[in-house]
Amino acid sequence: MTESGTAPRLGALRATYTARRPPWAGYVVGGVLLFGGGTPLLVALLIAGTGPLPVLAFAIVYAGYTWMLVDRVKLARRGKGARLDLHERGAVVTLGGGNVHTFDWDTVLVHQDVLHSRKNGITTSSHVYTLIGTDGVACTIGDSGRTSSSRYAGIVTHVKGAEFTEPEQWGPAIVQAVGDAQIGRVLEEVANGRRLAFNTIALGLHGVEHKGRSLPWGRVGELRVVNGRFHVKEDGRRLPAMDVPVSAIPNFPVFYTVAKRLHEATRRS
Repeated sequence: MTESGTAPRLGALRATYTARRPPWAGYVVGGVLLFGGGTPLLVALLIAGTGPLPVLAFAIVYAGYTWMLVDRVKLARRGKGARLDLHERGAVVTLGGGNVHTFDWDTVLVHQDVLHSRKNGITTSSHVYTLIGTDGVACTIGDSGRTSSSRYAGIVTHVKGAEFTEPEQWGPAIVQAVGDAQIGRVLEEVANGRRLAFNTIALGLHGVEHKGRSLPWGRVGELRVVNGRFHVKEDGRRLPAMDVPVSAIPNFPVFYTVAKRLHEATRRS
């Protein structure tokens, strides 16, 4: 068990989420149809001498099915015995192999990556969250079909957790708990003149910085989120002076709240 699994008591248990079970029925039916019906057809085509194209087409289909099946098996292994426990003062992520990682709301860094898509009038969402402990252990939980960056600041070891049920509940709950626990301290640190870095973007009393560029609050015209990206617009310019994915900014609600307050305070003065 890592240091992130030996944190002090986290208080009362608020909610528990189990791993989502892979939908095996579709893969079983698909496998029966593919190998039971497709293989005899392939043999017949070979006997008929139709050339290499049918063989290539079947090979691609077989490879695609095998890849999806292996991915489902990996998902099932990660989910076996996995659970997510949300407590009053932190979260406990139990992996499929039995390893446990604990994260305190006071200190954890959370990268949230939520994508919304709309098809046939129905909106679906994909949730991926990466929690980084003070020991550098990062645990990514959520949609297994998407990956999370290992380049986030503070990561020493990156492990992949399970897909837990009801991400639309536990995701916002984690973000809200982190915001409640950290916003007061962050505001105080900034008020005392400390420069705070949030991965590739930083802020302080005098302005915001990103990739070597610094922009004083007095020259910032607008801060806003557009299609999952954080934009800093400079007065008198149409294009954003800074453009950062929300997923790349840890504890984004905390960052955004502090940035808005600093900007508004400068505009009022």
